[in-house]
Amino acid sequence: MIRQLARMAMYRLAAWEPLLGPVRKRKLGGKAVVLMYHELAEDSDDVEAWTVVKRGDFVRQMDYLRSKFDVVSLSQAIAQMAQPDSSDRPKAVVTFDDGDRGNRDVLLPVVEELDLPVTIFVATRQVQNQEPYWFDRLVNALQIETPVTVTLPAASPVTCVINETRGAQNWARIQYLLSSLKKLEPTTRELVVDDIVKNVERHDPRSRGIVPLAINEVRELADCPLVTIGAHSHCHNILTQLDRRAVFESATRSKQLLESWTGRRVNYFAYPNGDFNDAVVSAVVEAGFEAAVTTAPRPWGRGEQPFTLPRIGVGRYDSLDVFKVGLIGGIEHFLN
Repeated sequence: MIRQLARMAMYRLAAWEPLLGPVRKRKLGGKAVVLMYHELAEDSDDVEAWTVVKRGDFVRQMDYLRSKFDVVSLSQAIAQMAQPDSSDRPKAVVTFDDGDRGNRDVLLPVVEELDLPVTIFVATRQVQNQEPYWFDRLVNALQIETPVTVTLPAASPVTCVINETRGAQNWARIQYLLSSLKKLEPTTRELVVDDIVKNVERHDPRSRGIVPLAINEVRELADCPLVTIGAHSHCHNILTQLDRRAVFESATRSKQLLESWTGRRVNYFAYPNGDFNDAVVSAVVEAGFEAAVTTAPRPWGRGEQPFTLPRIGVGRYDSLDVFKVGLIGGIEHFLN
């Protein structure tokens, strides 16, 4: 508790505009930041997931962002970052990953109300099959009030007790479980998650949580001139765990499906989990994309390679102070 209070006080001080303003100007001159969200939900929705941000928090974040940054589309940022710029105001790009229903039900009205450009990177298999990927199936199953103990097999021996607490502390345990599962081979991981979900649902079979977009909803989003649709692969596996051919097929499949659903060209790609290497980048280039984003949590400087653009993640448990300081790359960048 003392450590948490100290952390909050540190961020509150760092977010004080008389201190933060000069640091932002010095750190972000001539740069841009790309923000990574996943899903939005109404404030009344009680979801134990960092990936699901409350609508009210998102609106407050966007109000602050627009007061300090020029918020532009990804294509505008790419074009502008390739040119000399004497503006004192940095640029910001807002992106969402996965393609979940809150992007249409909650995000789209906010986009239209605020005149806010966004890019949504859609992972297409869950849209096509109307079944969430393994990580969302697991998070959905854990949206229960009673504590549950989850034990992974000997291949990745981990035991986590979920729901002993709530909020950020509980998510830290869920995140540890997800990170451990990501180390497994994809087929093995699916089987393990199936077993975990069945065991949890045996005690609490209620359906809840994160739901993928439908094809017509992807089309509806693409019809909004403020929304850019990007690809997030078809399989949403960690691409560095696959061979190059499988990466190329997944990237190409997602691009083709999205273009057929929306009638629009899809130029941008987001690496699932942010993982990439030379072979992955090469496959994404060959698939016909013009740029790709990672999860490297830092600002975007001039001269950045277009297929390794950094992004700063924003989640449910981030206070507005954490959000403000995160825009310069986090507290360590404030101190250095």
